[in-house]
Order: sequence, then C-alpha cells, then structure tokens
Amino acid sequence: MQLENELKIAIIGAGNVGASCASLLISRKVCKKVTLIDINKNLAIAKAMDLAQMAAVLNLDIDIFGGDNYELLKDFDIVVITAGFARKDGQSRDDLAMMNAKIVSHSSKMVSKFAPKSIIIVVTNPLDIMVYVAFKESGFARHKVIGMAGELDSARFRYYMSQKLGLNVAQCFGKCVGMHNNSMICLESSIKFKNQSICKDEFKKYFEDIKLNTKNGGSNIVKLMGTSAFYAPAAGVVKMCECIQNDNDETLSCSVLDENLIPTGRLVKLNKNGVQKIFDLNLTNEESKIMDKSISEFILVINKIYFSDNKN
Repeated sequence: MQLENELKIAIIGAGNVGASCASLLISRKVCKKVTLIDINKNLAIAKAMDLAQMAAVLNLDIDIFGGDNYELLKDFDIVVITAGFARKDGQSRDDLAMMNAKIVSHSSKMVSKFAPKSIIIVVTNPLDIMVYVAFKESGFARHKVIGMAGELDSARFRYYMSQKLGLNVAQCFGKCVGMHNNSMICLESSIKFKNQSICKDEFKKYFEDIKLNTKNGGSNIVKLMGTSAFYAPAAGVVKMCECIQNDNDETLSCSVLDENLIPTGRLVKLNKNGVQKIFDLNLTNEESKIMDKSISEFILVINKIYFSDNKN
C-alpha cells in the first residue's frame, strides 16, 4: 500500500454518508485519489463532478472519479462500504440485516476481485453483522476488515457528557465498545475529564442518563430528520483513514473480528496493514454480561442470514 499523498480511497455508496466521507477526505487532503461507486451511475458521476469542483475551489490536486463500474476499485488502498438501505424511524438495526447483507456481500466480492490488497472499512448497518458479511464474502484476513461505529458512538458519548456537565466536548473523554446497537457499552474505565473540578463520583449521578442518550443518539437523529446521520459517521471513517495513513499510536474504537471471528467494538490501533493491535478490555461484571448477551444475539442473526436463507 502506498501512503502519504498517494493513498487511494474508494467509497461504495454515493449517498449522504459516502459523499460526506469523500468531501472530508478531500478537504483534509488524506488521499491522492477518491472514487465514488454507486448503483445509480449518474448520481456517482454528478457527485464526483461536484467534489472535483470543490477541490478546484480549494486548489487541491486530487483525482476524483465516479460511476457504477467496480473496475474503478482496481488497486485502491482502502475501500469504504457505505451502500445499503438507511434505517427509518421505528426500524431497529437488526431489521436491516437481511436486506443490507445482500448489498454488502456483493460489494465485498467486488472489492476482493478488483482491490485484493485493500483494507475494507464497513459503515453499512447493522454494522457488526455487516463486518462479518464483508469478512466472509471478501475472503480477506480478519485484520483487513474493520467497522466504523465505535468512534461515532464514542463521539456521541463525549457529546452527551459535555452537554450534561456543561463542559467543552474537548474536555471529555470516553470510549464506547461492544455492538453498535442498544447493547453498546459506554466503557466506564475509559472516562476522563480535563477539568479537574469534575470527579468520577460527581459524574456517576449523570452516568445512566448519558448512557441512555448515547445509545439513542442515532435514533434521535432519525426521528428528527427521517434518515440516519451522515456527517459524524463520515468523520469517523476519515479518522480511521488518517490513522491508517499516518501509522500513528492513537487508540480508536472500531468493530473488529476477534480470534473467534466475532466482530465487536474494541479498542484498537490501526496501521497501513489494517488492525495492528486489539487491546484487552477492562470490563466490569455488568459490562461483561452485556457483551456476552450481545454476542449471543449476533450469532442468532448471522445464523439466520447464512442458514435460513440457504434452505430456501
């Protein structure tokens, strides 16, 4: 993989999330080439033109393409999969699983065919399930398939901490791990504040409300807007790409496959090869129970996707 200014990033899905990813990648000069691929060819081409003109306004020398041909993926370093149906108001993430598994399955096979040395970043919901689908259908090593959700959940965690405590969000630190659904874990051991006047004992009285707001962060946006968030998810993708590009030591929360091939949000380090390190989690007894239960539920959904359908 070539890094620095030669990094090439493709995005499958030219909707709100995909286009927002492209815009941020370009404006932050993360890569030399960006490609948007979408089943709607004209949409991908039009957004690529718009983004190229944005780059011209900013005097950026970045090649930007769009279309519906997966050959555009050839030899790209990172492929971001955002394609799929967005969650609607009242619809759970698991309701999306059967529909979006087919889309992610096809996309992953195309990535394997045209960009076999790439790293896949999955954004399509339900996230952890789609990470497994991308891993299975691409045939990639598990360190090459990563889900973006933990950084988004963690950002929401920090946002609600700041709102509740009246602090600047930059003063609040915390990570979310586990599944990207209502069983996500706002990791108690990760909480820190720059403002020394806020102690953990004081924080505890707000903790349950903050956790609930964090877990409902996505659905609240859906209720207000009628579709899923896209700016913050795109920022999560870009942060991951920058860590891959720069090979730095920042610890991120990402959905990764463990030794049992179960994808869950974990604290990790990324580099040019994908997942460099997965850290052990310091979970409380309650957090461990939540994690075990969510993994059991994940296995049920995967069995439904891969076995129930195959019998028909």
